[in-house]
Amino acid sequence: MSFRPDRIRIGMHTSLWASEWTREAAELAIPEAAEHGLEVLEIALLNPAGVDAAHSRKLFEKHGVEPTASLCLPEHSNAALDPDRATAFLMPALDKAHELGCSILCGVTYGVLGWKSGKRPTEAEYANMAKALKPVVRKARDYGMLIGIEPCNRYETHLLNTADQSLKFLERLDEPNVTIHLDTYHMNIEEKGVGHGIRVAGAHCSYVHLSESDRGVPGSGTIDWTDTFRALAETGFKGDLVMESFVTLPPEIASALCVWRDVARDRQDVLEKGVPYLQSLARVYGLG
Repeated sequence: MSFRPDRIRIGMHTSLWASEWTREAAELAIPEAAEHGLEVLEIALLNPAGVDAAHSRKLFEKHGVEPTASLCLPEHSNAALDPDRATAFLMPALDKAHELGCSILCGVTYGVLGWKSGKRPTEAEYANMAKALKPVVRKARDYGMLIGIEPCNRYETHLLNTADQSLKFLERLDEPNVTIHLDTYHMNIEEKGVGHGIRVAGAHCSYVHLSESDRGVPGSGTIDWTDTFRALAETGFKGDLVMESFVTLPPEIASALCVWRDVARDRQDVLEKGVPYLQSLARVYGLG
């Protein structure tokens, strides 16, 4: 069984509409996403128990939009320190993602955003991360789902910062249904250029966050979008290209990411300027 996507979908993170995925957020976001030609919505599963999966799934099916899910670990379930507690948090989140109809659970599935040891990552930390994720990855395999591993910049985690580090961690996990989840915002800080990170990950990457240098409207900052899309085309990318513009954020994520100012005027600014800009680049490079 192949877990790799066979086509490209373009989507948006649900933080554009709401800080929490409620019934009201679903009723607002899903039809508006469809109206703007978005194929995917990425739901932040920070509180899996609070998500009404049946309600959302009906709306996704009605409007022809597909869900994905992402998360980061809470402080009390730090995989590097307590793998059993991390597994216990991830399992119900995976169940909820499956219930929603998601093909992938991605994000910082291995760590707590904002937590850093103050030292280089250790063998023990990586071993604990793998121990926490192994049973989750195998259950995802039974569901026919991918698990994504998102490297983040050095100010948010010391564990995985680059595509190369993520490749090595994938080798440690040694499971067929794990993919690297890249993010242009983080690569802009950590890689020798965004395109370089994409080329390093190559076929091992099937999920990308398209995020501007200030996390605002794509096309308004310093990300080299031409090289980004050229690299995606060169590596034969197949998977999800999901825009991430933080117009609304849960307090714990805003704190971890240090997002203390408005990065866009409002969601219409992103939908009416950023979305068409990236959709046009995708067409130019044959990516959707």
